[in-house]
Amino acid sequence: MFRRRLFRVFLLTALAASPLAVSGQEPDKEPDPIKWSIKAGSSTSDKKTFQVELTARIDTGWHLYSIEKVEGGPSPTRITLSPGQKFEVTGEIDSPAPRSAYDPNFQVATEFYEGIVPFTIPIRSTTPAAPLDKLRVQVRYQTCTPTICLPPKLIELETPVTGEETKLVSVPTVPENPATLKSLTTGALVPDFNFTDFNGKSRHFSEFRGRVVLLDFWASWCSPCLADIPQLKTAYQKYHAGGFEIIGMDSETLGQKQIDAEFAADARAKAREIVNTRGVNWTQSTSESSVPVAALFGIENLPAKILIDRSGKVVARIRNVSELDELLPRLLTVQP
Repeated sequence: MFRRRLFRVFLLTALAASPLAVSGQEPDKEPDPIKWSIKAGSSTSDKKTFQVELTARIDTGWHLYSIEKVEGGPSPTRITLSPGQKFEVTGEIDSPAPRSAYDPNFQVATEFYEGIVPFTIPIRSTTPAAPLDKLRVQVRYQTCTPTICLPPKLIELETPVTGEETKLVSVPTVPENPATLKSLTTGALVPDFNFTDFNGKSRHFSEFRGRVVLLDFWASWCSPCLADIPQLKTAYQKYHAGGFEIIGMDSETLGQKQIDAEFAADARAKAREIVNTRGVNWTQSTSESSVPVAALFGIENLPAKILIDRSGKVVARIRNVSELDELLPRLLTVQP
């Protein structure tokens, strides 16, 4: 008894001191790797038609997915006019040819941009444009590196039709719930939460108490998340019988204050296809259930993995699935 108790104290102390034992979002603020600008060109003599140049400046190491939708691929960039204006798009949006490369995680060739990318939008005013008229453009886009993806983001930009200035306009947001502003830290007891699984069944996190649980926050648009699936399958097969569980926290609408119904429906279908075709046989939580839980841990980008011990306390945020082979043998030995 004394030997087991001493081992447990040693283990918890070692985990607390380990650089792996951090939870929630990184202390740095959320990355902002793409800077957008917009400018309207000169109008024609009838003051009704003109072009708008929208420019994305992409930080090194990041990429922006193209405006063309690739079946089975990531979320494409969508450029539209904000509703309620007296302007309309009159043709195809012109952009440079994107790079194309096979992505083994999506299992398709994806198209993306790097560096500085101009988009030219042909615009027509439904009434003669006045000197003080302003045009508002919305951009929904996704950006990734080889190891991290930021959630699809919606921004609005505004420019006078004279092209004299450019302005980023805040899109109305939903107020944060004060209860979720403080994220859980290492050693914190994870409160019980409800979620709906992919079979439509209502579940509770408390069902898994007494087991070591990995909360795997992922999404169908996150290539690094999909890259982790083979290693997660190996870990699940290796440690499940010893008391290890994975709950897949599908987070398709993470970070989206205004949820696009078409995007959400397409992402839900894609997530289920991934689970069904890639041999994922652990419990999956729907996006509607998962996103509020992500807020508890301060998660703002993907992939994100939270390891929880048998007593329901946060142990570590896993950055590489290979870390499980180091942590799980010890955690599974300790009884709650």
